[in-house]
Amino acid sequence: MKASHRRWALLPCAAIAVALVAAGCSTDEGDSASDATPDESVLGATNQATGEPVPIVFQTTGEQGIAYTQETKVAEATVAYINDHLGGINGRPLALTVCEDKAQVSLARECANEAVASDAVAVISGDPSNPDTTTAVTSPAGMLFLDSSGGGQPTLGSPHTAVLNNSLSGLVGVPAYYAKENGIDKVAILTMDAPIATGPIKAIGPMAFGNAGVEMDLIAVPLGTPDVTPQIQAALDNGDGMFHVLGNESFCATAFKAMRTLNVDAPVTTVSQCIGNSDVASQIPGGYEGIKVSQSRSLDPEAEETKVFEAVLAKYGAEGAEDGAAAYQSLIAFQRALEGMTGEVDRGSVAAQVTGMPEPKVLPLKAGGEFECGSRPVAIAPNICSEASLLGTAEEDGTVVDVETIDIGPLFTPPRGLR
Repeated sequence: MKASHRRWALLPCAAIAVALVAAGCSTDEGDSASDATPDESVLGATNQATGEPVPIVFQTTGEQGIAYTQETKVAEATVAYINDHLGGINGRPLALTVCEDKAQVSLARECANEAVASDAVAVISGDPSNPDTTTAVTSPAGMLFLDSSGGGQPTLGSPHTAVLNNSLSGLVGVPAYYAKENGIDKVAILTMDAPIATGPIKAIGPMAFGNAGVEMDLIAVPLGTPDVTPQIQAALDNGDGMFHVLGNESFCATAFKAMRTLNVDAPVTTVSQCIGNSDVASQIPGGYEGIKVSQSRSLDPEAEETKVFEAVLAKYGAEGAEDGAAAYQSLIAFQRALEGMTGEVDRGSVAAQVTGMPEPKVLPLKAGGEFECGSRPVAIAPNICSEASLLGTAEEDGTVVDVETIDIGPLFTPPRGLR
């Protein structure tokens, strides 16, 4: 039984952002942020951190990464906000060092090695390109590595590591949940025919769909296929009552076009990485209208968390950098996880506090969802800090609205005999 438990606990994550899209960067902002001038009063009174700084490293792809987002700018703004308005960490200011790895494995390893060799207490990342590379260095050194969106076996299972969002949700959790809730018996998962894409689905799909009481039909499409109409028609003929599409913008757009051509009226779910801009949407008959989208963050302009985020960007010179929201989510979550911490603030105490959080905290930009890294809410991935996911509905141009929180954690509980 013990060996089986390890097998389930360290299944490949399906770091969908790493396995299925270039560089692994996510753009799931959900509802669009407001164009109105941010109200900086939402930042609250000044609560200036003083004393000896607490050094941290923020690792990101940087502007030379192939899937660049403005995480560096957002990270710098967020740390300034933490120091000016949140009292830093135990009253001490955070001192930020940014290391940009350009989405290269060798540079990611170099960033991690430099962090371990420094006096930094933790490495924080938003949507990292090579999280497992970082984890392989930080974990043996007893150094906390915290990111927003996940990784593979090392990141989800190694000590001293925390992943804020349930990175398994977009892979198989959301379609299994949606099918169960809507009485759908069989779901076609349409993805690229490459081991890095199909392997994780084969590994954890049977468990998630089995727990949902739904049959999974994996359809792997050869890379470069210009028209997937035959595959979709075959799925319909095979009795599939729903589609889940995984891939990059180009692959997904091809799939959506084929579905429109065949007048498919079955529900369709996907991940935020599949949703392109309005130019891509205009190439799809009806655009993205009605497609259900799994995501890690929401920028609902009416939400208080979004208003604070926008005010932080405006005050600290990062206005318009919403695509770097993962950096804000990770750094604010790091600060919240350490609230109330007593004693020395060093590498060991920080890792212990975050990975052993005694109570849940609100996860920024997660529609009110919470995280608790000490509770192990996802059975097969002990480092995931929240079991819930966000699910919204795309409008024609790809804007995601009506975002709601769904609980998919139970779908990743191994069968009793394999725990």
